[in-house]
Amino acid sequence: MRKQPRRRQDGMALLTVTLFIAVAALVLGALSLRVVNQNHQVNQYLVFRDCFQGLETGLAQSKVSLESGGSGMIGMGSWTLPTDESGNPVFTWPSFGDDTVSPLQIPSMPEVAYMSFVLDWGSDGLDNNGDGTIDGPDEARYYAIYPMSLDRGVERRAEVVVEGSDVNVWNNAVFAGAGHASGAVQGNCSIHGSVHILGTQVPEGGEAIVVLDLMGASLIHNNYGLGPGPGPALSDRLRDSVPVLPQTIVNGETVDTLNAVLRVKNGLVSLNSASEVGESDIYGNPQKETMDATFNDDGWCGSRVTDDGDRGDPEVVYSDNGWDYEYDLGDKVSLPLLTDDWRWPDPLREYELGYPYSPVPGGTEISPDGDNYIHQEFFSDVLSDGDPYSGDVTITSNTDFYLNLSRPDDADPAHRVTCDSTTGTAGDDYLYYDSSTQVLEINGQIEINGDLKFLVNKTGAAVPSIYYTGRAAILVHGDVTINTDLYACNNGDPTNYANCFPAANCIGIMASQNMILGQTAQMDAMGAFYAQGQVSSSKQTCIMGTFVANYFDMGNQVPDIFQVPDLVTNLPLGMVGNWPLLVFSEVSWREV
Repeated sequence: MRKQPRRRQDGMALLTVTLFIAVAALVLGALSLRVVNQNHQVNQYLVFRDCFQGLETGLAQSKVSLESGGSGMIGMGSWTLPTDESGNPVFTWPSFGDDTVSPLQIPSMPEVAYMSFVLDWGSDGLDNNGDGTIDGPDEARYYAIYPMSLDRGVERRAEVVVEGSDVNVWNNAVFAGAGHASGAVQGNCSIHGSVHILGTQVPEGGEAIVVLDLMGASLIHNNYGLGPGPGPALSDRLRDSVPVLPQTIVNGETVDTLNAVLRVKNGLVSLNSASEVGESDIYGNPQKETMDATFNDDGWCGSRVTDDGDRGDPEVVYSDNGWDYEYDLGDKVSLPLLTDDWRWPDPLREYELGYPYSPVPGGTEISPDGDNYIHQEFFSDVLSDGDPYSGDVTITSNTDFYLNLSRPDDADPAHRVTCDSTTGTAGDDYLYYDSSTQVLEINGQIEINGDLKFLVNKTGAAVPSIYYTGRAAILVHGDVTINTDLYACNNGDPTNYANCFPAANCIGIMASQNMILGQTAQMDAMGAFYAQGQVSSSKQTCIMGTFVANYFDMGNQVPDIFQVPDLVTNLPLGMVGNWPLLVFSEVSWREV
């Protein structure tokens, strides 16, 4: 038998090998191309991700700047929003190549450049919310932040709308530094509005103690109540003396609200007896029952709290965000002290001081020795006329009283100069009480080196109501005792009280030591009250306004405290802690 030629077999083998090599080359080429593409995609993703880090960095720095009273502009150099021929602003994005910008870099990623600009909806000359009004009141404290970032040719942009909330200490019904000398804000009290307790006496890392002890029928509510029926009822005089409450929409209903929030930085909240925080929502009521929010680091205890081995589950806390959120403000808020730096309020009532300019809200002032003025020195040296009054000041119903620091040698009250907002006249710093009308005129900034007392008269009877008119901040280097009704009224007429407090008339009293209110039962008072020591109330007092103090003792007679939301923007010039403390929450976020 003849054998096949060997070279034919060799040719087939060569063809097979060639085919295999070709296929392998194609497969390897495809795989290589895929690897290259995947590597490119990964690199692009990393650049895109890093670029987003720049975006977030610009946004965060803008928010910090706004909360510190700055413009929010980050890396923008001298760039400003352009305008049209009529001077109206025209929205446009700046470019990283513009000569007017100065982009920043992330230190850990120097290849990432970022910048951010901000539009204040309240003053940018645009109708941002589409309601047909340019810079309308509903745009106040809303800001649009526009962060931008650039990384290796990739650029990302975003528009973030934020809303600013003022957490100023006066934006509460009760603000406490430590709480109570024995460890808690305690007592049988009804609080209508926000409560903020720092619990500064709780040792860091130590065992938590009770800083808010609600006993009996104590409550914290988000409304003024409906009147007769369950819960306290405001008298017609008190309710008509203050502005109507702001409104919000709950479950499709428009209701009145105090926007009440409970904040406790350190320490426990104890709920006992019939106490409660907020109320369950009742459809059809014209008021908001639930709290807007609660923030409490250490948790809850007491007979109305179920022990869960952790922070406790309260049975009577009704809040829009539940009860498990921890304190949200860090170290931003502290108890204001008379030895803190002076800071300008927002807004400044120019006519109260007579200055032709408006200082920067939250700004400090330099004293002649080159340091920042502290509050009590600025009050004494700049705001108040003349020297402080040395001695106690006692005002009773049956005795006229006149104190004028601007004219200390002139005892005739007919010579006093009153404030005139139409001409910008600040007027004298004075107190004038006319016993025949029971009207107390107040004006300016009054400093007293002694105690201030609204007490009983010489026969021991309770002082009848005192009606004050005007605006004044009173700094007392001693104790303050208020043992009489203290009502605001318009134009010195006790019967004219419609919307009389706090914009038109407001008394602010600061005690460097302690404040005692309501040793007489059924007493009403309207004002802003500060004590660097303790505030105590032992009877059924009704307060329209705000308490700020280190310690509180509310006794067991159910005093009522009603926050007036407009007070924080209408405090008399000179009140301690009266400057904006803004925190921002995001309303919307979109990448452009």
